Amino acid sequence: MLCDKRAILQTLGCLMKSPTLFEEYSLDISDFEVEEYYQIIYSCIYNLFTQGAQIIDCFSIDSYLSAYEKQYEIFEDNHGREYCTNAAEMAELDNFPYYYDRLKKFSLLRYWEKTGVNIKFLYDECVSDPVLQEKERKKLDETSIEEMIAEIEYQLVTEAQVRFSVSNVSHGQLAGKGMKELKESFKKEPEFGLPLQSPDLTTIARGARLGTLFLRSSSSGNGKSRLAMGDLCNLAIPWRYNTDKKKWEFTNLSEPVLFISTELSIEELQTLVQAYVSGVNEDHILNGKYDSGEEEVVDKAIDYIDSSPIYLEVINNFGIQDIVNIMKKYKREYGVRYFCFDYVHTSVKLMTEVSSSTKGMRLREDQILFLFMDTLKNFCVQNQVFILTMTQLNSSYKDSPIKDETMLRGAKNMADRIDLGEISLPPTKGELDEVHKSVMSHMINVPEPNMVHHIYKVRRGKLTRIRVWQKVDLGTCRTTDLFVTSNDYELIPVEGAVVEVEEAIDKHSVSTHDISTEDEDPDKPTTIFDF
Repeated sequence: MLCDKRAILQTLGCLMKSPTLFEEYSLDISDFEVEEYYQIIYSCIYNLFTQGAQIIDCFSIDSYLSAYEKQYEIFEDNHGREYCTNAAEMAELDNFPYYYDRLKKFSLLRYWEKTGVNIKFLYDECVSDPVLQEKERKKLDETSIEEMIAEIEYQLVTEAQVRFSVSNVSHGQLAGKGMKELKESFKKEPEFGLPLQSPDLTTIARGARLGTLFLRSSSSGNGKSRLAMGDLCNLAIPWRYNTDKKKWEFTNLSEPVLFISTELSIEELQTLVQAYVSGVNEDHILNGKYDSGEEEVVDKAIDYIDSSPIYLEVINNFGIQDIVNIMKKYKREYGVRYFCFDYVHTSVKLMTEVSSSTKGMRLREDQILFLFMDTLKNFCVQNQVFILTMTQLNSSYKDSPIKDETMLRGAKNMADRIDLGEISLPPTKGELDEVHKSVMSHMINVPEPNMVHHIYKVRRGKLTRIRVWQKVDLGTCRTTDLFVTSNDYELIPVEGAVVEVEEAIDKHSVSTHDISTEDEDPDKPTTIFDF
């Protein structure tokens, strides 16, 4: 069979010697499916670890298994005590990463073989010549799991796309062909996407249109994630509490959305959603201390959230393909077409992935980030989805009066592939002085702006190089539009768009379930030996 029994022996022995390896490495019972005997020992070691065993030896394994008649019989028939003793004695903890990698490679090969994928070009276990066998083992050792996956993807997907796909074939025609029909179609349905939280930004960007990529940039701690969560909640959750009128309002929007975070935990994201829908400051939720009537509003908000199609994913060390695969999964399985990725930056896995795909060629950070944005944009167009993503700013934003793509950390050329470019920052004292003189002095009862969105790029929009001034409550992730000016502080009249959704969306407002089917209760005993 496709396996390395020495790698299995070493892995089990190392786990017995140092059970905390479970916390550092990802293992699964399928990694030991070569024989039921190995699965029994692995399950036993894992269960002993999860139940707090500090020392795992052949005696503790024997004692644990003796309570399970069928499994204990298999254990004894295979001289289990002797095997476990030898595994612990022979285990070399310093070499665990190597044997773990071997174990995972064979587990992956078995998975592909079961699904009918031809793996012989990666590893051929059928060769009988000792010289050829050694070559196969050496080839497998020198190929990383990421390279194996990339090779299979090339064989099954990339080459097939090149040879057979018609989506990338260019098309040509007379300019006037179908033009009248196109013109008439805009009368029935203008080219406009679903609304962002800000009516002014919705007008400027023509809404969250499918096939487009929006980039919002800011310095650390200025609310990129919170504002983005507000935008997604606005699309997905059809009820929002109006704190001024003290009543719930129906938005008629319940579009499936996904927020992908690279830094915030699920719990941190959940409290942002609660705060937005309820209008209750997140601090009150985190401290568990509410003003009069607030807790009832939060409880009602949770009911609305629970029946809305808003999904959350957290991934810390990621590559480009990881993000693409996550979006593909949610689009296919949950009908998601509106995504937020928080946020574009380099990671160890990303750099390793790019290096592998370019056969070791060293790319600069700006080239890697441009490649990332190019991939996201192509995904938008090919799959007709909307993506909002974010970046950090470099230090130049502090000194420049005009905020544009030159301030994007790592690569200003990321802006080449986007449909909306926005830099969101609290206004400086100088900016406030200027806007007070030119605009606010002529207005009555206008709140002091605490956020400015500097719009430096808009595809298919007539307003660009402008500033959208807002009052933002980061505690609830909500925004209030105040006014729009040019970069020279001249008032620009903008009628905030109100997007009417004609199609009924009740079909989306159903109870959702967790993406993971695994039990996340650490105190609940693990069911063992259910192979």
